[in-house]
Amino acid sequence: MTEFHASTAGVPQNVFTLPTPTDITLTPFWVTVLQKDNFLLQKSSSPGNHLFKSLLSTIANVFDTKLPPYRILFQREVNTLCLQIAVAGTEKAIEAAWIWIEKNMMPELETIDHPLDKERWVSEKIGMIVTAIDSGTDELSSDENVRNASRTFRQIFDIPHSERFVSYYSCAYKARQGWLYISENYMGFHSFLLGSETKVLIELKDIQEMKKEKSKGIFDDSLRIITKDKEEYYLSNMFRRDEVYDLLVQLTGQAMQRWLKNAVGDAPGQSTDITFDSELNNKHSIQSFQHHPDPHHQLVSPLKKDLAAQKRNKEYCTRFRLPPTEYLIDGLDATYSKDASQDRDPLFLSQVPPGVVNLFGRVYLSQTFMTFESQEKLPAPQQHLPVCRAVFPLYTIKRVERLNKGAYTSGIALTTWHKMEHDFYLHADKHACEQFCETLKEFLLKQIPLFKKVKPFLATCESEQVLQSDNLIDTKVHIGGLGLDFGYPESPKKSKDKSKTKLWRLYFQENGWNLSMIRLPTFGKLVRVGLPNLLRGEIWEIASGAIYLRFENQGLYHEILEKYKGQKSTSTEEIEKDLNRSLPEYPGYQSSEGIDRLRRVLTAYAWYNPELGYCQAMNIVVSALLIYTTEEQAFWILHILVDRMCPGYYSTNMYGALLDQIAFEQLVQKSMPILWNHFKKTNVELSIACLPWFLSLYINSMPLEYAVRVLDILFMEGPRILFQIGLAVLKINGEELLEMNDDGAFLDIFKKFFQTLGYKEEKGPDGQHVKLTKFNEVMLTAYREFSLVTNGMVEELRNQNQLKVGAGIESFTKRTIIRNLKDTAMFSKEDIGIIYDKYFGALYYASHEAGSKPESKMNRDTFQSMLASMTPWAKAKHICDNVDINTATMLCNQFIDRLYRSFTVNCSDGLLDFQNIVLGLNNILHGDIMSHIDWFFKIYDEDKDDVLQSRDIINMCKELYWIIGLLKSRDIAWDVATSLIVQSCEQSDVAKGAQPDESTLTHRLADLTMTANGLSFHEHIRKLENSMLADTIDITVPSFRMVVLTNESLEMFFDHGFADSFKVVKSASDRQKSLGRELFENLFIDGQKLAINEQIIPQKSSSSLSSPSSRQRSSSIASSITNHESSKDSKAREEAEVDNLMDEWVHFDI
Repeated sequence: MTEFHASTAGVPQNVFTLPTPTDITLTPFWVTVLQKDNFLLQKSSSPGNHLFKSLLSTIANVFDTKLPPYRILFQREVNTLCLQIAVAGTEKAIEAAWIWIEKNMMPELETIDHPLDKERWVSEKIGMIVTAIDSGTDELSSDENVRNASRTFRQIFDIPHSERFVSYYSCAYKARQGWLYISENYMGFHSFLLGSETKVLIELKDIQEMKKEKSKGIFDDSLRIITKDKEEYYLSNMFRRDEVYDLLVQLTGQAMQRWLKNAVGDAPGQSTDITFDSELNNKHSIQSFQHHPDPHHQLVSPLKKDLAAQKRNKEYCTRFRLPPTEYLIDGLDATYSKDASQDRDPLFLSQVPPGVVNLFGRVYLSQTFMTFESQEKLPAPQQHLPVCRAVFPLYTIKRVERLNKGAYTSGIALTTWHKMEHDFYLHADKHACEQFCETLKEFLLKQIPLFKKVKPFLATCESEQVLQSDNLIDTKVHIGGLGLDFGYPESPKKSKDKSKTKLWRLYFQENGWNLSMIRLPTFGKLVRVGLPNLLRGEIWEIASGAIYLRFENQGLYHEILEKYKGQKSTSTEEIEKDLNRSLPEYPGYQSSEGIDRLRRVLTAYAWYNPELGYCQAMNIVVSALLIYTTEEQAFWILHILVDRMCPGYYSTNMYGALLDQIAFEQLVQKSMPILWNHFKKTNVELSIACLPWFLSLYINSMPLEYAVRVLDILFMEGPRILFQIGLAVLKINGEELLEMNDDGAFLDIFKKFFQTLGYKEEKGPDGQHVKLTKFNEVMLTAYREFSLVTNGMVEELRNQNQLKVGAGIESFTKRTIIRNLKDTAMFSKEDIGIIYDKYFGALYYASHEAGSKPESKMNRDTFQSMLASMTPWAKAKHICDNVDINTATMLCNQFIDRLYRSFTVNCSDGLLDFQNIVLGLNNILHGDIMSHIDWFFKIYDEDKDDVLQSRDIINMCKELYWIIGLLKSRDIAWDVATSLIVQSCEQSDVAKGAQPDESTLTHRLADLTMTANGLSFHEHIRKLENSMLADTIDITVPSFRMVVLTNESLEMFFDHGFADSFKVVKSASDRQKSLGRELFENLFIDGQKLAINEQIIPQKSSSSLSSPSSRQRSSSIASSITNHESSKDSKAREEAEVDNLMDEWVHFDI
């Protein structure tokens, strides 16, 4: 078969599709426009009258079968199935594809004889073109329905081709049934019923609130969307409402996080040494390039499936505290069985029962872990937690055996590093069991390189020292934190360390330790009574999952410190300020040893996560961790806290802490309404006291010996315990709080309470007195009375409020940035706000498409994207076979390059910040005609000698011909360009003191005008390029002004035409008019025009019959001029009246 090269140079964009079998006999409403060789170009056609066509369009919309009106098919033989290889929404686009096929495919097909070989060649050729051009887009989706729906969505709403489509759902908006389309960044509604079209497009980043509602107060099928500009959209008849809501929560949450990161500015953890940073970025880019294979020639999974997998993987990793890179491969029902240890000490059998397990549940497999969770739950108040949860890193499994006994289909026996055996009997059909075992075998083989890392890693675990069960590990010294040298907040005797350590030793013997420990109910009990000081750091690691991150990234902490040695950043400066404020009462931080450890951990994390860097309160948390952990342990535990348990707490805007405050206040309102009403009545802000609780994880509020107990439970239970303890503190102090009336008394109550947490009080019913510390009373209240607060509830409350909090932070950030502008030029406050939205919107989409970190400054490509949202001429186009389009694209890029250089004239780094954009737009949008002429002169004076020469004038003529042709017409644009050439020659002669040759200039003008008829755009440009080759022209600013003022069209363009092409207004995507409205509006305007004409005509006839005086005629003309000048005001009034009438019409229609 003929070889071919899948070059994409000159291939029309957004037209070709993956070859799809199509039976043309089943689609009768298509007419073949062109047919050549084996290719057919068809156009959709609806027979019958207009009503029938409208009905067909309505049916297509209702069943979502609307397709682009043009397509190209390949048919190997007559009466055989066709391959659809291209579709387009316009005749121009499909013609470009047809011409390309004629030139590049038909000649090669002639060399292939067999029809099947031809079809195979076409299928491969088009497939390779699509995968090369449309890499990462929906055109490569493995689901044909997604490809079709994505094309429909992009065609209706004019969405960029790179936008990934998610899904679509049937629903109603304003009593019109239609389709809700959801993509990665947009949500659009479209309805076309009996000739009336409704379109609404909303950017997901602009959504502030979403509410589930009942339509007619009965049906759970409605959703209310509220945007940041307070627009409301009520969607009903949505039969999969909950699925839509969950999907939008996921997408809007991601959009909001990207937007907040984009608005923050430069990364505070970034090195101030620009050279150093750029070298690191180059290294990272090389590594990422090497580890990510080229995606060409591969189909992509539909984004909806990717999002579902992303959500599933996140839930899986959160549940088992695994690294976020894990993805769930398989899951089966299974019975987990484990025998009691034969080597345990025969002590404390009631406190630590034998580790016999025989539980039914589900076993899961990811690329590095095998996990199990029992179906049986703990008794109340822990009824939401499983009885058993186990995590087995595959690199700790030394042996796997197949089990086949009893009634079970299949089973496996795992032996871990510490010689403990775990049996799993799988409950599934034979094929599923075999598949699970084969996958497990495959992943185990991939873990072989990690086996050798297990032994040195376990040497860093204190549990190995506690057990000393064999000679595998040689540990001679304790592993821990500052407490080993400076003591612990609570004395070992008081904390009963010796007894606790014995209990943990027994638990380890029965249920494993460090990397392969399983969690049974005894684990929770041992954590809640308080951890022994020596084991506290390791148990924190195990419970939080930080131990798996530390194993995967052995040595990374020390590599970071070495790599950034001597470097400085904004974060490192802030860290130095806070070092001596970190638990100053603890002896370890009164020495250089403690301060140095704290500095290293905080700076290492700032370098590791430069976007976040360092935030106050981090130092408090890390200083507490370092008392019990090594530096490396503290580093990875901090990572878990910041990224998983308390996301957003330590960001620049403290987004997570603010979000959890709102969630906490909602829980207070729901669980303690009397106390909440009292707070509202006395204007007491709950966050004044409670925000520091959450930010410091109670470390700054409680005595340290009790604060670390909170950390014990936090790492085991998750963030819900922060809410439960806060609610318990309010509940216990409820009576005193109801008596206070101001913030001062409010804070005093809590200060006094936390200072007395160690005091014991006698509590108990029926004369049975039990001595409990106040801390234990808090924990009992938290567990018993607020057990319904689960991590799932916390996550749901976060999802409900995240958009509202994000919008508030964004609004604050926007006001701050605008307030800090040194010069707002001549823009109003509203205009500055709109420019802000355009600027940061362009940065948002640019960073998202590139997959790079957010930037606060704008490069040239992002600048063009911003201009495209303001002007009709800046939209980027792809190079294709059409020479006119390519020429226009080249001129567009050249002109935008000039604008960008003029905007960055005072920018040392060549990038634009918000201030530069404001000042640059001010030069264009404000000022008089003379300032505009001077500005244009400067952007074309490339050598900055205050003189425009022949080449400068030619460049200006070409670009003005292009832009005025887009804004006005090609004829006006050609008149402007030719006039500019002729007048430049004349003014150049005048400036040199020579008399212009009028006949030569007239001949030149006539030549340019008369010989240009019938030329294409490209040919016009070539003619302009050759028009001044022999001329030596020097034009100064005064001469250039004379050139502009001699042509009316050119004068109008410089005066207001170019400035008017910038639409600095809010996006009109949600104000698209329906067809019915347009018809009504046109009829209304035509009626008003007719009425005006009927009023004017009698005046004219009267004046001619009675022959009035010249003064009367002058008055009549003046009246006519006044009517003409007020046409804009009249149009505005018309639009307002149309709006009012349409509102009434909608009500009648319903």
